[in-house]
Amino acid sequence: MVSPAAAARVLTACPGIEVVNGYGPTEATTLATCHPVRSLPENAATVPIGGPMANMRAYVLDDRLRPMPTGMVGELYLAGTGVARGYFGRPGLTAERFTADPYGPAGSRMYRTGDLAWWLPDGTLEFAGRVDHQVKLRGLRIEPGEVEAVLAGCPGVAQAAVVAREDRPGDKRLVAYLVPAPEGAPEMTELSGRLRRELPDYMVPAAFVTVDALPLTANGKLDRVALPAPDYGASDAGRGPRTPQEQLLCGLFAEVLGREQVSIDDGFFDLGGHSLLAARLASRVRETLGLELGLRLLFEAPTVAGLTEHLAMNDPDDALDVLLPLRSTGMDTPLFCVHPGGGISWSYSGLLNHLGPQHPVYAIQARGLGRPEPLPTSYEEMAADYADHVQKIQPEGPYLLLGWSAGGLIAHALACELQARGERTALLAILDAYPVKDVRFEEEPVPTVRDVLVGVLDVDPDELDDQEITYAEVAEVLNRRGSALAGLNERQVEVIVQIMINNAKLAVDFVPGRYDGDLLLFNSTIDRGHDDAGPEVWRPYITGRIESHEITTRHDQMTQAGSLAQIGPILAARIAEATGDAGGTTLSLQED
Repeated sequence: MVSPAAAARVLTACPGIEVVNGYGPTEATTLATCHPVRSLPENAATVPIGGPMANMRAYVLDDRLRPMPTGMVGELYLAGTGVARGYFGRPGLTAERFTADPYGPAGSRMYRTGDLAWWLPDGTLEFAGRVDHQVKLRGLRIEPGEVEAVLAGCPGVAQAAVVAREDRPGDKRLVAYLVPAPEGAPEMTELSGRLRRELPDYMVPAAFVTVDALPLTANGKLDRVALPAPDYGASDAGRGPRTPQEQLLCGLFAEVLGREQVSIDDGFFDLGGHSLLAARLASRVRETLGLELGLRLLFEAPTVAGLTEHLAMNDPDDALDVLLPLRSTGMDTPLFCVHPGGGISWSYSGLLNHLGPQHPVYAIQARGLGRPEPLPTSYEEMAADYADHVQKIQPEGPYLLLGWSAGGLIAHALACELQARGERTALLAILDAYPVKDVRFEEEPVPTVRDVLVGVLDVDPDELDDQEITYAEVAEVLNRRGSALAGLNERQVEVIVQIMINNAKLAVDFVPGRYDGDLLLFNSTIDRGHDDAGPEVWRPYITGRIESHEITTRHDQMTQAGSLAQIGPILAARIAEATGDAGGTTLSLQED
């Protein structure tokens, strides 16, 4: 099929020359139809193959050999004096391809071309690809030729090929391969937008791959096997998440679409999403966030940023508040998660994948993150402040509390504060935290500014030598990486450093109270360094049982996906037991 761009270049280079687009398979001797190309409409998608030549007939028929209406795609059949009698010595194939012509003279036959076409209102034919290239995706038949025709008319496209690929078992997707025009390569976003305007959503390719030339077989046909696999990897553009919910949605988008990373500006359908994957995404959103995501809404707002607005999720400006709802829906007892040393609790959003939607989940974050205010002077001061926030959400116990690192010490202090107020805590869970005064360190545990920045960046200090790290550089790296903390500005990074140093200093002088209850303790086992803390360190401060679990991870990775995959099921079972949920899993307790 000749491209409009190629025909236009010939007309421009050779004024006055007569250009004819001819069509005809070998079985029709030479040409069966032709179309004189005198001019081309602006942005023409295809060049018509014209009408039948003298003594030839052309039919566009459905699978029951009925004529297709104007504008509807069907299979092209040819008849007339130029049609061959059949294939020499192959009667079976002849009977399959050469059939009786129900619309011609008695005894005449027609040839089934295997090509697709449709009639234009002026009686000319448009080529629409091959029948044997027709694909079926998610129950819908797609003619790649129709998509190729639209692509061929887009600026910057010299040639286009569209194929269905199944690079992951059970996940077949439409992929477009494009050869750029000499004047410049096409803009992929504009291509996708144009296709969405001119074609149904299910016909828009999931990926666009630019190639120098389309690979061909020895006989000049498109070599589909040689086409390179598209890159379904991480998105290289767009903003990172601004709230824990956006972080979680980006993760769900990536999970469902089979990508490594998704920005809040990436369109679900632009990344290869379709109706079945949309239904899967809606189910995952319901399971993790407790929110109903209708398919219509996803079509209207197919980005994480758009869904955030429509689903009434947290405003990015509220993401640093002291009390942050990670999941506000659910009728059962909520879980309150206390921030680690840096004061931000976004990383707890990964727990939503493991806890049933009936339990709301709230994150408690440090003061000073969202607005300038004095930092606390003790863990007891923090515990009293956080208890006030907790009781605004849940006025009476029993309570479910969890804390990681410094947050583990604060969660214990919070349980003691609620106990002093006459309230009971049904579950106190601590992720890798120990009273500092009871752990022997080889060096002062209070971090320096550089220590904190290196920790936030998660790089090996040896890589930096004596290079000075600025707050602005940290913010830039976090945003470039698409980190969970992407979106923080220079001032906020500086505040996090101050909070972390303050919390570390307070931990040195903190002596835990005595909590009348049980403790669920999770301990990291990799790179523990110079401390030898174990469950027994908590014994003077816990009157009940201490259930201890070793987690194969580093301390600073306790809330990453791999760690939470170990922690989540145990935590969910203990919450079920503590709240009397019959659906919970029963595990034996370990006394330490």
